[in-house]
Amino acid sequence: MFFAAVLKTFCEWCDNSFFGSAVRNSRWLFPFVEIFHLLALGVLGGTILLINLRALGLRFRRDPVSEVARELQPWMVGSLAAMLASGFFLFSSEALRMYFNLAFRLKMAFLVLAILFTFTLYRRVTFSKETRISPLKLKLVALLSIVLWSGVALGGRAIGYTRQVRTETRIMILALPPKCISW
Repeated sequence: MFFAAVLKTFCEWCDNSFFGSAVRNSRWLFPFVEIFHLLALGVLGGTILLINLRALGLRFRRDPVSEVARELQPWMVGSLAAMLASGFFLFSSEALRMYFNLAFRLKMAFLVLAILFTFTLYRRVTFSKETRISPLKLKLVALLSIVLWSGVALGGRAIGYTRQVRTETRIMILALPPKCISW
């Protein structure tokens, strides 16, 4: 309950912040920020997909995975930063609504997992010499990366189509539908 209370307080603060009010009350700011967010997502998704296609052996077979990853890393990191910044503005414009949105919570869970994975195991595997990594491990890491980042994108897409949950006890459960909770 403590985490839910802190999270709700943070969402209320975001909702009432200058950023939240500006994006929410402007006719053009929300669509502009959303377009920027989607473009950043496209660049991020494209860079990750290109690295993963190489890791799976489906494209750029002449180039080592580490070389492809090194060349695309600035684009990946830059687009991730742009996506996180624009996402914060979008979130702050309707933070309380997002607090109760199951798809948003699912997207955030996938985002945290994807970022942690990308900057730990994924980075270690894609930046190492291919002779030191087994082809199976490389392919599994690439597939897991695709699954995690697809989860972020699908969760984001589902936000507008997910009903709101209003029960405080359910907010602690990441993605269970309300019918699964009987108390």
